[in-house]
Order: sequence, then structure tokens, then C-alpha cells
Amino acid sequence: MRCPNCDTANASNARFCIECGVALWRTCPSCSANNLPTAHYCGQCGIALDASPPPPRAIGPKEAALRQTTVLFADVSGSTELIASLDPEEAAKRLAPAIEAMQAAVRQYEGAVVRVQGDGVMALFGAPRPQEDHAVRACYAAFALQSMVKALAAEPFQVRVGIHSGEVLARTVATDFSTEFDATGITVHIASRLESLAPPGGIVVSLATMKSARQYISIEPMGKQAIRGLANPLEVFLLTGLRKGRAASRFAVEARRSTFVGRERELELLQRGLDRAIEGEGCAIGIVGEAGIGKSRLCFEFTERCRAMGVRILEGRAVAHSRATPFEPMIDLAKAFFEISAEDDPARARQKIAATLQGLGPELVVELPLLLDFLGLSEGAATEKPDPAARRDRLNGLLRQLARLASRDAPAVILFEDLHFMDSGSESLIEVLAETLTGTRLLLLVNFRPGYSASWMRGDHYDQISLAPLRHAAAGALAEDMLGGDESVEPLLSLVADRARGNPFFIEELVRKFEESGHLVGGPGHYRLVRIPDIRIIPDNVQAIVSARVDDRPELERTLLQTAAVIGREFVAAVLARVTHIQDALVNGALRRLSSAGLIYESGGAVAGGFAFKHPMVQEVVYHSLVSDRRRHLHAAVAAELEKSLPDPNGAQAAFLAYHFEEAGNTAMAASYTFKAAIWHGTRDPGQALDAWKRTRRLLASLKLDGAARYPLLMANGQIVNLGWREGLTASEVEPYYLEALDIATSLRDMRAITLLTAAYGRALASTGSAKDYVTKVNEALGLLDRQKHAGLTVVLTAIRCHALKQAGDLRAALEDNDVALAGVDRVEAQDQETLGFKVPVWVKGMRGQILAMMGRFDEARDLAMELIGSGQSVDSLHRMLAHGIMIDIAWGLNDESLAAEHSLLNQKLGEGSGNPYLMAYGRAYVGVAQSMRGDLAGATTSLSEALHFARRRHIALENEARMLADLAHVQLKAGFTARAIATAEEAGAIARRRGAKVWLAYAEWVSAGPASPVFKDLLEETGAGLLAGLPRDAG
Repeated sequence: MRCPNCDTANASNARFCIECGVALWRTCPSCSANNLPTAHYCGQCGIALDASPPPPRAIGPKEAALRQTTVLFADVSGSTELIASLDPEEAAKRLAPAIEAMQAAVRQYEGAVVRVQGDGVMALFGAPRPQEDHAVRACYAAFALQSMVKALAAEPFQVRVGIHSGEVLARTVATDFSTEFDATGITVHIASRLESLAPPGGIVVSLATMKSARQYISIEPMGKQAIRGLANPLEVFLLTGLRKGRAASRFAVEARRSTFVGRERELELLQRGLDRAIEGEGCAIGIVGEAGIGKSRLCFEFTERCRAMGVRILEGRAVAHSRATPFEPMIDLAKAFFEISAEDDPARARQKIAATLQGLGPELVVELPLLLDFLGLSEGAATEKPDPAARRDRLNGLLRQLARLASRDAPAVILFEDLHFMDSGSESLIEVLAETLTGTRLLLLVNFRPGYSASWMRGDHYDQISLAPLRHAAAGALAEDMLGGDESVEPLLSLVADRARGNPFFIEELVRKFEESGHLVGGPGHYRLVRIPDIRIIPDNVQAIVSARVDDRPELERTLLQTAAVIGREFVAAVLARVTHIQDALVNGALRRLSSAGLIYESGGAVAGGFAFKHPMVQEVVYHSLVSDRRRHLHAAVAAELEKSLPDPNGAQAAFLAYHFEEAGNTAMAASYTFKAAIWHGTRDPGQALDAWKRTRRLLASLKLDGAARYPLLMANGQIVNLGWREGLTASEVEPYYLEALDIATSLRDMRAITLLTAAYGRALASTGSAKDYVTKVNEALGLLDRQKHAGLTVVLTAIRCHALKQAGDLRAALEDNDVALAGVDRVEAQDQETLGFKVPVWVKGMRGQILAMMGRFDEARDLAMELIGSGQSVDSLHRMLAHGIMIDIAWGLNDESLAAEHSLLNQKLGEGSGNPYLMAYGRAYVGVAQSMRGDLAGATTSLSEALHFARRRHIALENEARMLADLAHVQLKAGFTARAIATAEEAGAIARRRGAKVWLAYAEWVSAGPASPVFKDLLEETGAGLLAGLPRDAG
């Protein structure tokens, strides 16, 4: 390579000229390819290199990040005594070999030495660069550290090690001369304390580390130990050994394997490959899929099937830290071939290898020294060092011979797992194996993650199987198998399956996390749910895998992923470019590469350039890694951009904007857009509207508003009260909102707001409070009105009091108020009717019909009910159902079975068709009344019990609870279950007393004590409930 500046010849791999120091290559900011310094466009991706100069490299503190890590503390035991008589320089020299050995062990497993503290070190695994196996690396490094220090024959050092896994705040500080890392958090503190618990020469790990590395380590429990600074003791373990963690074979030793579902097609494809190999057509199959998608489990199930057929299985596996131990997968394969077990000492292993080679052919015995050297089993030092290239060629030749011989007597499967972790030396030997397949009875089976490829995979002998996420039914079956059949876990089944998005490992880890957190008790397949967990939780192992995948991407792609994670699950490339101030071409190129890597995908749809995260946990892990200041900054930038670019910022997308403003710390703007979102939801989804009004109220309350500026707060509280009773909130739950709204309305002298508040709160009192309190609240509101000035509002409040008196059972007074309201409904303003959510004249007529029916004035009630029914669609579903209910009550009072049946069917159809839980409960209860009248007592019991259960579970229609219970008691009485009927009637009576509902108290008394009861007669006289006086005498 000649320098374009001074024409000096430079080495081909040089980056800067050795003579003048000019850069010899121009690095593409998009794809990182090297280009000639004179290039204007990248020769790899075509991006303009001159479009915008790269930003100057930052010097100083970089962004901090939250990371899942493992922290290791190690120090020399008894170091004080060792250096007590030495000056500082001599002390440092004496400890230096041990410190250097510790650092070397940490670096071997790609950890970061954060601090050297005189006689020890603090190291991080999983930060600053995420590592999905950070806990395993720390444990391996701890053993390597002990071994290296013991090898220092000059000094009798013993080292104590403490290891703990958890979240830390990791910071990177970079200068032109060095890079330093630091980490803070409780995880660091605990690791430090664990070191002090370790015996000299011992390694102590926490429960968190043990769970993350359990496949790879052997331990002895040390019980729970007090940790200074922590309220509760921690369970800790003494690390006693390391194990080979094989992905597929681990399933064979699990106490309980989860069910294997959804991979029938893939197993069939593997079987076809095996059939080809058995016929002498050696071949290779690659299984590609995301982390946790089930590659290893598929390989295990297939190899178990092979073993049952007499097929020999040879396995080797790479792990995330394979580069720290080169050739380990090939060494594992060789040991499997020669049947060397973990219990065999080196001498026994050498004997097995020699005997096997002798049996395969004398010509192979000459390669015994080479093979022993490769496997680390040589006796003594080699007398001569062969040329590396010649040694490699001999190894390749030996591997070819052994591969052909492996299937000489029977077909064989060679399995390599996790090629994406494979060291380069092992990769080159696998390529040799792949080239040897022709004419053998070998099936080479490999698995790896998306993005990995090798040149040998382009051959005709290679086929690939892509593992997709499990379909919903299969994911549900796996979740059910893990959780078990207990009724309590049913709510979790679909939640877990949906959350994991078809990833089996994620399903299993979620269930395990719920058990560890105490939400589940029991065991796999037999769990019981103690309390509902936060389904958004991300298991530590899952978080580590995702973090490592993300951090493997170039800086541009990481920046875009972080910003996209703040935007949301879905995002648009153009918005991402404007928020990050990065060229569209660069953004689009990076998004394509992220899509190829399986982290995001093009979502399509109406918006061009739309993308979405491949899995919700990817977005959440990336988002969670951002420190709070960075998140707030990004949310503010996203909110500012979306406010300009969203098509409907004040309607359908107002809640989205509100979320970003709130996360950015802009409470006023968040409240404004949440207010708009609540109004938008109000005409579409009452449940969503209620949630939005609650958020609005919380945000507005934090702004400390005064005077008329509190009106939005009044409106938010009022709407919570108004929607609350419909959505199942109890009177006690809505009372704080009512009182706050009433205080504001009174201070502003807003009579309309007071009236509407009273109406809404009254419905809550009627449903779950006291009818007496309902009447009192309405009277208080009426006392504040100027009846001349507020004529329309007076009519509304009078109608509301009519409703309250009807609920209380004071039917005569209720009818008097109804007369007044009916005469004045023309004075009610349209604005008030819109806010109430129904037509006041229709409501007043409906109540009148109910009151007249309850009083036994059936002809008058029938006329009103039929008028409402005949109005058709001009009357809403609620009031049409109310009219049918009046007709059923009339039929009940007259013992007219056919009339009751006719209107109960129409009532039920309206209720179920509305989708409104309140109307569904209302309609189901009246079906029970009609069934009871025609003698279908079993059906009536079912209908009334279901209506009661539904109303109680949803906290709706509870103003009818006492009536439903009394109806159920009546049915039980008819069926001859007298004792049960009396108990149910007493329950109905207790609820009626608590609610102040005297009509239904009288009905309960009728069932339990009969029509001759003095209490029943007194209540009948007090309420004027002639409906009850006409109950059929043969009932009970």
C-alpha cells in the first residue's frame, strides 16, 4: 500500500503511513468498510463518504449504562502478615506476581479489571461489554485465578474470591491514553462482602450467580449468611468445581423435562437427512434460530431418537467464552470419539486413545504423539516443535481419517452446537469435517444463531432448517406443561405464552422467575399462583442474552436501537433519522442490517419505512439499559418530533404523546395530552377513558394549580366518578375523587358541575353504598341551587332524587319527585343531557314505569314500558332493557309465565348484544326470574348464580344484588331446599339493610319468614311495594 501523500510503501495491513502519518484508509461510517483515502463513495455499501464529516471523537466520560453483570472480588488472604515488615516498595513487589496472575485470569475470560486494590482486584463480567454468560465467565476466571496464583512457587499465596450477579451502573471513561471502567450499585457491595466470607483459597458465590451458572459449576451450600448493610441474610455457596455445560445433553439429566411441542416438521427433516447418511450420502444440516428458540432441545430429541436406532452420537459445543479456551469443541469431540470420560485420569485417557488407534489401523498409531499434544495429554515437554503449517496439515489429515472411520461400522451423527461462539481454530477443523462427508455415513448436525455463516455451507451436501417461534397453540401447551393444571394458574397461561412470543426458553425462564420471586409455589407442572406477577418482568438470563446481542452491533446501530426503544415497540425510519439527526441513508442501511440480524423487522402497513422490534423483550432490555438522564433527553426529543409529525396528535395518538412528555419530565404537556386522550376515549372505550382520566388527575394534581386553573382537575375527578360506577369502582373508591371535585366546584360556584357530580356519585352509592346517603347527597346539592336561576338543574336533581328514593324503597315520595321531574324535563339543557350520557326524559319515564310496577300499578307501568319498547332505536339499549325488565316484573306480579318468557329473551338478547357488563348482568338475572316462573328451577339457579358471580366479580349492577339473592332464595324455597333458602334470604336481607333498600329487604323477609311475618307487613306498608303483596301463594 503506497501513501497517497508521500508515496512511501507501507505494509498491506497498515492504517497510517510510516513516513508521514497520513491515514491510508477511509472508514465508512455506515458499514465500517475500509476505502482508499481518495474515495468519495463507499465501495461496499455505496454511501457518500463526503456527505457529512464524522463527528470528532469524544474525550472524557461516555454514557453510563445499566448492565446485568457479575462482579468478582479477589484478595490475597493474610496479606497484612506477609508484608507487615516490608516497606511500601518491597510490599508491592512481593504482591505483584499474585496481582498480575489475578489480572491475567480475568482477561483470559474477557472480564474487565476495574480496580487493583493493593492485595486484590475487583473485576466485572458483562460490562462494559455485555456477555450473556457473565456469571459462568466469572466462575471460570475464579478457578483460573486460584490455579495461576498457586503456580507461583516462590510465594505461598492463598486467594479468597467473592462473586455476585446483578445490576450495576457501569461507566466508561475514555481518554487518548487509556480507558477506565467503573461500576456502582448494591451488586458491587454484596460481591465485596462475599469475598470476606470465603475461606483462604475458597470461592464464595451468591444465589443469583449460582442460578445463572448452574449448568457449569459444582457447589456446596453454606446456608444463609448475614451481609453487613442488608436487612436480610443471603443464601451463599462454596464453589467446588467446574462442569461442561452441554446444551443438548443437559436435557437428559434434568429432573423434569418440559414437553416437546411444535417441532414435528423439523424432526421429520432431520430424519430425512439421517436416512441419506445411512444410505452412504453423508450430509450436513444447519439449524438456525434466535437464542432460546429451541435449537438445542430439537438436537437433543433427534439424537435421542438416533441413539434408540443404534446411531453413534459424537458431540462438541462452543460456549460464549470459547475464544478463551481454543479448540475446546474439537477436543470434546475427540474425547467422545475415544470414549474418554471425566473420571479418566491422563494415563487412562492415553491408554484408551492408543488402543483405539491400534484397532483402527497401525498407520494411525504414528500420529499418537500429535493427537496427545492436541488434547493436552502429552507426557512431558515435546522434544521438537514441528512447523505450525505442517502440524495443521497433519491434524487435518488425521481428522479426515477418523471422520471416515467413525461411520465405518454404523452410521454416526456429529453434533456441534452454537457455532456463533466457535473459535477460529475449531471452525477451520469443522470445515475439514464438512469436506470429508462425501461417501460416508456421517450426518454433520450444527446449530447457530442468525448472522453466522461459513463457506462450507454453500456446498450441495448442506441443508438448513430455520426455527420459527412456536405457534400460539404450541406455546400455550408448553406454558401449561410448565405451570400445571391448577385453576389458580389459568390467568398466567396466555400471559406467559404471549409475553414469550413463542420462544420456549423465555417461557421456561419466565415461569422460573415467577417461582423465584414467590409468585408461584409448588414445582414444575404443579404450581399454584399466590399473587399475580408483573408480566413485564425480564428474567436475568434473557436480559443477558439480549444485551450481548445488542452490544455486538456497531455504535451507529446501537444508537438507533436505543432511540427506537424510547420511541416504542414500533417506529418509523424517517422519525428515527430526525430525532437522532443522522442521514436517512445511514439510518436505512443500519435498519436493514438490524433486520437481517433478527433484532427488528419491517412492519409494513400504511406507513412507509415502518419497523418493529422482533421481540418485546429486545425493546425493553435496550430501554432499561439507558440511564434516567439519557432516557429523559430522548423522550423529550421524541415528543417534540412526534408533536409535529403525528397525523392525529390531539385524538387517537394523544396518549402516545402524553407518555413521552411525562417520561421527559414535562408534566404540564403530559397532562394536556392525557386530557385530550381521555376525551377521545370517552366516546369509544369507557375503561380506557377511566384510566386516562385517572392519569390526567394524577398529573394535574402534581402541578399545584389555583383558582379557575383547577377546572381541568375538577373535570378529571368528575369523569372518574361518572365512569367509575359503570366500570365497577365502589362508592368508597370513587369518594376521594367526588370530594375533591365537589370542593373545586363549590369554590368556583359551578352549580352544573355540582349537579352532575351528585348524579354520578349517586349511582356509585346506589350500587355499592347506601341509598340513605344517596338521598342525603342529593338534598345537599338541591339546597345549593337557586331554583329560579337553575331551573333545568333543579329538574335534573329532582330526577336524581327520584332515583335515590326508589333505591331506598320510599316509592310514594319517589313517585312525587317523578311527577315534578316529568313536568319539567323540557327545561333540561342539551349540554347537561350530553354530559349525563343519556336522555333525561327517557330516564324519567323509565323510572316511573319501574316505580309503578313496584307499587303494583301494573296497567300504568305497562303503558310506559310499551311506549319505550315501541320507540325502537331512538331509545338506548339500557332503557329498552329497563322497559323489558318492567314487563317481566309485571308478569312476575301477575304470575304470567308466557309474558315473562317473551320479555326475558328480548332482554337477554339486548344485554349480550351490547357487550356492556352492566347490561349483561341485568339481563341474565331476569332470565332467572322467568325460568323460575315456568318451573325450570335448575336453570333459574344457574342463571341467578351466574349473574350474581359476574356482578360481584366485575363490581357492577350491585344495586340489584339483594334482589338477585332474594330471587335465588325464592327458587331454593320452591325446590324444597328450605334451610338453604333461609340462609340465602338472610344474606339478601343483610345486604339490603346495608344498602338501605327496603323493598328488597321486604322480599327477603317474605322468603325467610313468609307473608304473615309482621316485619314483612310493616315493610310492605312503609314502602308501598304492592308488587310483593301479589306474589303467588303457592311459592314456597
